[in-house]
Amino acid sequence: MSGDSNVIRLPVSVRHVDDVQLKFLLTDADGQICGSCLDAERVFVEAPEDDERGTVDILGCLPSQRLRDYLNESKRHRRRNPLGPGALRMLDTAGNPLAEFWMGEILDWRPSPLGRERVDLVAHCEDYVPSSHTRHVWERWRTARPDRINQWAGYVGADREEWLTVVFHNSRWRSSHLDRPARRTYDLDGTHVTDKASFYLAIGEAVNGPGGYFGWNLDALSDCLGGHSGAEAPFTLVWHCSHIARESLAFSIEGAGANSTYFDVIRTVFEEKGVDVVLR
Repeated sequence: MSGDSNVIRLPVSVRHVDDVQLKFLLTDADGQICGSCLDAERVFVEAPEDDERGTVDILGCLPSQRLRDYLNESKRHRRRNPLGPGALRMLDTAGNPLAEFWMGEILDWRPSPLGRERVDLVAHCEDYVPSSHTRHVWERWRTARPDRINQWAGYVGADREEWLTVVFHNSRWRSSHLDRPARRTYDLDGTHVTDKASFYLAIGEAVNGPGGYFGWNLDALSDCLGGHSGAEAPFTLVWHCSHIARESLAFSIEGAGANSTYFDVIRTVFEEKGVDVVLR
């Protein structure tokens, strides 16, 4: 690792390597790219047992001139003038953004064995990072994004919830957040709506197509129905195989009426926003 008395200077020239696949981009707080990275370790971790921040090893980072200048300073200078990189942006295999995880202070760095002009960084992680147990869900999205509805149906429990998490993170990069005109009809395939996560996956795909987002809890659903999420209310929602959700979401929730189930509350949210729900 670099130290005060022995600062390792990085080469001045920056050469982009075309024959390697980037997995991450490092951005600053303004979203400007400050490094292109080949890999990262400890992005997928076990849930921490306390509130201490974890660290992420960012591997094979080709730094921008700004980041290069910062790393070439002494460790003492970096402690006194920290540079928060902003976010670690995960890419899919086509190079499109998939998710961002907020990073904190760069703690250390070293020349990388992955390339003469690249460095390995250690940075604090300030944000949610996926569980190691659900890495396969993220890799599924990285290598092949959903191209038809219900591709999440084979997952259960935590894996299905993680698919919804990927949908939420990816929603910010969808090609358009413009609402379609009001008074349209959307079809919700309720075949696999057997828990809360699957309802939000199904409504997201009903409105915005495979991998689409339209809320991840009741408050988020209400926000999406307010506009700028793909559909302008009022509209009609035809809920196919609704009896599956009626049975699976028959539990009560805090704050609802004594005889109101989660299924009932969903319908109330739709009604309050001017959505006509047709149960099939």
